[in-house]
Amino acid sequence: MQSRLITNLFLLLLVIVLGTFLFIDEVDQNGTKKLSPVSADSINQISIHHQQREILLNKSAQQWLLVKPIEISANQFRIKTLLNLLSTDSIAQYNTDDLELNKFDFNTTDTHISFNNTKISFGMTNPMNNLRYVEINNKLHLINDHFYPLLSSQIGTLIARELLANSTNIIKMILPEQTLTRDQNKLWRSTDDISSDAIVETIYQWTHKQAFSVHDYVERESLGEIQVYFENLEQPIKFTITDIEPWLIIARPDLKLEYHFNLEDYDALLRPGIVKPLNDEARKESDVESIQVSPDEFMNAIQPQ
Repeated sequence: MQSRLITNLFLLLLVIVLGTFLFIDEVDQNGTKKLSPVSADSINQISIHHQQREILLNKSAQQWLLVKPIEISANQFRIKTLLNLLSTDSIAQYNTDDLELNKFDFNTTDTHISFNNTKISFGMTNPMNNLRYVEINNKLHLINDHFYPLLSSQIGTLIARELLANSTNIIKMILPEQTLTRDQNKLWRSTDDISSDAIVETIYQWTHKQAFSVHDYVERESLGEIQVYFENLEQPIKFTITDIEPWLIIARPDLKLEYHFNLEDYDALLRPGIVKPLNDEARKESDVESIQVSPDEFMNAIQPQ
């Protein structure tokens, strides 16, 4: 009985080993190979295709901008993650001339990304080790599956988490409880009796406070509206408060996006004068902390479409 059990375990181990070699037959013995020799610093355009969705990103003045399907600042941290794909480890490589690529589900995933003119297509995952098959320059590679979830997630994952890109040209903000205006001397005033420092702090929060996630817009009852006027735009940017429990949601219906904040951020964003203004040192600490992304937050934001 014991001999038969040992024999069965040996056969099972043999099947696993043989199965692995069927999928991985060419591991680099001389060191780790990178997926591509292309440098991330040389990339100034990224295009992503997933199912029926097309996304285009351009780099301008060292900052990445989303230009399709909407024009808005991109999430610089996430774009850097995408660029890391170029230098990710290739666990194994195969010549595509010797393979039937349709067996690796490239048509099913229908997902590819291009860095300038370097195109990388995504296929299935290897069921033996959960590595992802990708094709680049007529080579099939196996890589760790860190990137496909980001490519297949909703578009908000790639968008900057600040409500506004910058504050330099803001001349007026209409909030639910008061209106903030900047006069010809560039001094801020409010319809309420609050200091200009408190107003400046609110403007700072709108351009620096990061939502914990950005999602596709879900239509809800409006709980309040905000209008932001810029000196170089005729029409204001309009936001809608759509939820305050369990968190604060500020939506941009025109872009079909919504920003999710902790409820504790309500006063800082919407009630000038309630929150004590930060000094310069505290602001720097706040900015440093705001770019940190926890694994749980990252995975919550990446919801495949």
